[in-house]
Amino acid sequence: MKKINWEKVNKFVKNKNFIIAVCVFGLTMASIGFSYASFFSVKTNTTNQSITTGTLKVSYGSETSAIQRNNSLTPMSDTEGMNQNDVSVIYIQNTGTLNSTYVMNIGYDMENFTSRTGYKDTDMLTPLDYVKFAVYEYNGVGTADTLIAGPLSVTDLPIYKIDNSDSRNNRYSILFNTLGSTSSSNSTKTYRIKMWLSDKAIAAASYSYFYVNAEIVAEVENAKMNYTLNGTVTDGTNNLSGAVVSLQNGSVTSTTTSSGAFSLAGAYPGAYNLDITYNNEVYSGNLTIEESSSESLTSLGTTFSGSNIYTVASSYGTTISKIIKKNNINSYSSAATISSGDLYPTYKFIGAGTSSISGIKIILDTANKTFTMSK
Repeated sequence: MKKINWEKVNKFVKNKNFIIAVCVFGLTMASIGFSYASFFSVKTNTTNQSITTGTLKVSYGSETSAIQRNNSLTPMSDTEGMNQNDVSVIYIQNTGTLNSTYVMNIGYDMENFTSRTGYKDTDMLTPLDYVKFAVYEYNGVGTADTLIAGPLSVTDLPIYKIDNSDSRNNRYSILFNTLGSTSSSNSTKTYRIKMWLSDKAIAAASYSYFYVNAEIVAEVENAKMNYTLNGTVTDGTNNLSGAVVSLQNGSVTSTTTSSGAFSLAGAYPGAYNLDITYNNEVYSGNLTIEESSSESLTSLGTTFSGSNIYTVASSYGTTISKIIKKNNINSYSSAATISSGDLYPTYKFIGAGTSSISGIKIILDTANKTFTMSK
C-alpha cells in the first residue's frame, strides 16, 4: 500500500502582515468499482501524525489519521452515516501566546487523485452532492459528542476558495472557530468526522473515484476584523422570541430574547450560510462579510447571472445546493453551465473599523418560508 505523505503544508494565508501556514489533515479515501457492493477500497496512512505551523498544532487522533473501512462501503442514509463507528479524529491545540482563528474546509484531494498509479484524464470523481459528512465536537471519554455540522453534502457549503480554471480544486468551508492562547481554558479542540456516500447516489457514481480531504486554515486572531452583529428578528409585526440565528452551520449562534434580540459574536470576513430556525422551520440564506472603510448591508438580489454554477456560487456568496434547490435542478453536475436563475436570500455586510454592529433587522416571511435583512 502506498504511503501518503500528509506532512506537506500546501497553503499560506496572508492578512495584515501575518502569515500563518495551513495545517492539512486527511480524510482521503480512494476507490474504483463496478457496483456499489465493491465501491470503496480505502487507501490510507494510519500512522498518527502531527503538523505544527504558526501557533496552531494540528494532529490526528490515536484511532486513525483517516476514515477506516473494514468492508466495502455502500450508499447509506444520513441516519446510517451518522450512526456508523468509522470516524476520523482531528486534535487542534494553540501552542502560542496569541488567540488563533481557523476555518475547516473540504474538497477534492486532487494531488493524490492525479498522482496515483494508472491515472487517466478521463477518470471521474464522485459528484460532491453525493459526498455526505457530519462533524462532532469530542467532549471526553464517557460523554456524548456534540453534533456541530451535518448531516451535509459538500455542495451545502459556501465556496472557501475557487479555481476558475479547474473547479475540482475548489474548497468549501465547513465551520470556523477561535482557540485561545496557552493561558486560556479553550486552547484545544477535538473534532470527530464521519463521511459516507449518499443513498441518493445514481448508479453512474459507482464508476467514479472518491478522493476527498479536509484542511484547517489558521491565522492570528487580530489579523482581521471580528464583528459582533446585533439586531432583532420579527415577523414584520411582532418581535420573535426563541428564534435561533446561526452563522455557518452553527459556528456562531444566538437565540433571540423576549424582545427578539440576537447577537452573533465572532463574525469574521467570509461567505457563510445564514439560517434562522423558528417554530421548527428553517429559513435559509447566505451572508458575505467584508471589511472596508465604510459600513453597509445590502441584498445581492433574488436572481443571478454568471458563467457556471461554481462562479455563481462564489460571486453571490451562496451554495451549489441552494442554486440547485431554488431552480429545481436534479444535480449540480448537470447544472455546470447554468447562466441565470433564482436565489435564496443573499446579503453582503461590509463593516468598517467598529467591531460592534447594531440595528440589523431580520424579517421572517412565515407564509413563504423566506426572510429579508436590513439595517
